[in-house]
Amino acid sequence: MSLRKYSDRSPASRVIVATVLAAAIAASCASAPEPESPETEAAWSLPREPVSTWKAPSTPSAFMNANLPTIETRTLSNGMTLIVKKNPANRVFTMKIALRGGSAMTTPQKAGIEAMTLAMLARGSVRHPYAEIQRLQYERSSSIGYSAANYDWASFDLNTIDKYWDEMFAVFIDCVLDPAFDPAQFTEVQNDFKVSLQKAMADPYSFAVSRLHENMFAGHPYAADFAGTAASVSAITLDDVKAYYGDTFAPERMVVVAVGNLDADSLAASLDATIGAMARKGIAVPEAGAFEPRRTLYLEEFSKAQGVAYVRGDYPIADPRSPDFVTLQLAYKMLDELLFSIVRTDHGACYSVWSRAFGFYGAYGSLVVYKTDRPSDAKAWVDEAIALLASGKTLNIKGGEDKYAPIASTIEAYKAKYVNSFFGDQATNADTAAQLASGYIYSGDHLEYLRFIDKINAIRPEDVVAVVKAYVVDAPISWIVVADQAALSSVDETKFATFTGTIE
Repeated sequence: MSLRKYSDRSPASRVIVATVLAAAIAASCASAPEPESPETEAAWSLPREPVSTWKAPSTPSAFMNANLPTIETRTLSNGMTLIVKKNPANRVFTMKIALRGGSAMTTPQKAGIEAMTLAMLARGSVRHPYAEIQRLQYERSSSIGYSAANYDWASFDLNTIDKYWDEMFAVFIDCVLDPAFDPAQFTEVQNDFKVSLQKAMADPYSFAVSRLHENMFAGHPYAADFAGTAASVSAITLDDVKAYYGDTFAPERMVVVAVGNLDADSLAASLDATIGAMARKGIAVPEAGAFEPRRTLYLEEFSKAQGVAYVRGDYPIADPRSPDFVTLQLAYKMLDELLFSIVRTDHGACYSVWSRAFGFYGAYGSLVVYKTDRPSDAKAWVDEAIALLASGKTLNIKGGEDKYAPIASTIEAYKAKYVNSFFGDQATNADTAAQLASGYIYSGDHLEYLRFIDKINAIRPEDVVAVVKAYVVDAPISWIVVADQAALSSVDETKFATFTGTIE
């Protein structure tokens, strides 16, 4: 199984932690408090208009100008969009058939069915059995598999080198159009999913994310997790997978992205003769919206945690189409430095700590304290860091006697760090293909990622303060603390009930 899960399940900061899959499970180990009443939540809502001031530049940046000539689009006979980015710098060819819809295409009872269907495509076609595909992947230094970008889309991917492109392209397309759906392979796929879920539930942080999202997304399309649950994966049959493929794998959902030293016209002709001939099915692709915030605290027992707690809080934020989203991304880079300095360095209260902005249709922010023996105090120190940023202060990463500095004096350094990390995300053709697909799916514009640097450079210090105050301070956060019973019994729930920081 080839599942590249989105990063909100991967502990990542200044330490390297094992990445595990996460999925919801049917029963909790401890009861959780009821969410507060709707009347309480009515006092808070997402801003209707952006609070930051980013505007599109009148002229494209040097980065955009350099990349625009390398990107072309074509429309296949059935209306499917093809995006080609020419990259003669290496011999790797990447093709990604992205499918829009994600979790909104199914139900919690069938959660995981799209992932299992994509896994079955990689398990062989009528003309190319799985054993042959395995041999070809080894001998041709190639890969055929699927990746899950997030709740809203997934893709079926081919990576190969130019020498084997024609051969591997034919096999890849045959897997898409005429999958074998071999019962023996389905049994193995289903077992692989079960094992992955069992491993995930053995990890306390993955368990925490699963239990948090099970509660947080109740009644929302994201309740149907891409990886499935132990119950849903066990209940899905091969006939279910065949029916899902027949009903939902349609041009209306698909966009093809190719990156490499490819000719757009030649590739479009090859695709027109294959997936370009797929009949449209008239299906509507749903778009998940914002989820209902729940200001609450969930306490979950994990007996093997042995005195160590895992703390996470999630809350709604602006979606990727808003100027506020990229401002939040930069703000969280600043917040990460404050969190690490205050919670770990000053107080030695955790193994790691971080914040993230997840750019889904139902976008959310996350605050994480990973491995702490003082969860209640750690939450208060998280609020202290947020209050400092909302007061216009950051960690003084430029050096000097003062520990904190005004955002105005450090913002350019933070921008430079963030832009460098952005370029790191373009390291491979597969990374670039994912950026192009994501831009097309979320904004209808595959060129959206080329505007990233302009957006970052346009952010002002007051924009950072504005988004932190609007989206983070006193947000209706759904918190979870996962620990053994002894650690849970010491949690001060009042510290999780409200924002405890003081903004100057």
